[in-house]
Amino acid sequence: MPLHRRKFLGAASAATAGMLAGNNRSVYAQTTAKGSGAPGNLLRIGVLTCHPTHHHMSNLYGPIIQCVPRGDMTPTRMTGMVLTHIWDHDPKRVETFCAQFGTKPVKRYKDMVGEVDGIMLTDLRAADYYHLLSEPYLKAGIPVFFNRCFTPRVNRAKAVVELSKKYDTPILVPSEFEYTEPLYTLQEKVKEYGPKIKGVTGYNWSVEITHDVHGLWLLLAAVGGGVESVAVNRSVKSIFEKGTDTWTIKFKPRADNDTFYATLHNTSNFGTNASIRINFDRTVFEENIWGSGGTETVWQYMMVPPLLAFQRLIEGKPMEQTHEHIVEKTAAFIAGFKSHLELGGQPVQLSELDEDYCVYCDPEPTTYPDAMFD
Repeated sequence: MPLHRRKFLGAASAATAGMLAGNNRSVYAQTTAKGSGAPGNLLRIGVLTCHPTHHHMSNLYGPIIQCVPRGDMTPTRMTGMVLTHIWDHDPKRVETFCAQFGTKPVKRYKDMVGEVDGIMLTDLRAADYYHLLSEPYLKAGIPVFFNRCFTPRVNRAKAVVELSKKYDTPILVPSEFEYTEPLYTLQEKVKEYGPKIKGVTGYNWSVEITHDVHGLWLLLAAVGGGVESVAVNRSVKSIFEKGTDTWTIKFKPRADNDTFYATLHNTSNFGTNASIRINFDRTVFEENIWGSGGTETVWQYMMVPPLLAFQRLIEGKPMEQTHEHIVEKTAAFIAGFKSHLELGGQPVQLSELDEDYCVYCDPEPTTYPDAMFD
C-alpha cells in the first residue's frame, strides 16, 4: 500500500536553497527527500497531462510555480511549491515540458505516488479521465488540484468526490475568481446583510461559454448553493465561437428566504473581469474584480491565490469548499450547456440532469485506451 500523504510531506532543503537563489534547473533532481516537513522546504508537485499551449500549466501555473521566464518576464517566487515530475501520453510533449520546467518524466500515470506531495491536473483535453488519472493519488492521500471546469459529466465529478471522502484526501477545483479578495468580501456581506436575498446580478468577461465558468462559480461561491434550475440564452450556437450569453439561475427557498433568481451576463470587457451585485432585503452590495494592472499584477492577485489554496491543503488545512458544493457548481455549469444546446434556452432542472450528459470544453478531447487503467 502507498504511504499516505501525511507520511511523506516535504521536499529537500537543498532544493529550497537553490530555488531561492534562482538556480532552478540544477536543483530539481534534489527534491526527493521525504518526510522532513521542515519549514521552508518546497512541496513537490507532479503534473498529470499537459496541453502544449494553454489550459494554464505551460503558460501560467508552470511559470509561476517554477519561476521560469514567460516572454520577457520571470516571476518571483510566490508559492512554497516546485514542479518535480510530469506524465503525459505524448512523449514529445513530456520532453518539451521537462526542457521548459526541469521536471522528471515518469513512465506511467501512477508512477508519481510516493514521489510527490500534490498532483495537478490542468489539461482539459483529458478531463473525461480525471477520475481515473487521479484515483491512485486520492487513494494514497495525495491532494489533487483539478483545473476548471473539472469534469465534463456529473457522474465523473461524483466519482472523484467519493474517493476524496473515502480516503480523506482533499481536492481543489478552482476558478481563480473564487479565491480573489472581492469574493471573500461578498461572502462577508452575505453574512452581514443576509440571510434574505431578493436577487443577484452578475457580469463576467467572457465571449466563449466555456469561460462563463468563472462568473458562474464566483456567483455561487458568493451567495451559496441550492440551485434549482439553470437556463442559458446565447447569441451563437457554437460553444467555441465568440458570442454573448446570459445565464438565469433559480435558487431554492432557504429557511425564511423565498426563491430568488440570479442573472449572469457574459460579454466583452469594459474594464472589469467580473462583478456581482446582491439585492438584500434592506440594502444592496456590489463588488468588482478589476482587470487593471500588468501581467505580474494579474498573476499575483488572481492566479497565485488558488495555488496557495492548494498549498494549504497539502499542508493539512481543511477544504474551503465542501464536496457537495463542488458537485453542485459542476452540475450547474453542465446544465447551462444542455439548456443552450438542446433546450433552446429553457431551464434545466438540476434534479433531472442526466449524470452522464457530457460537455467537452476543449474541441479536441483526448482518448486513452482502456488497458492503460488496468
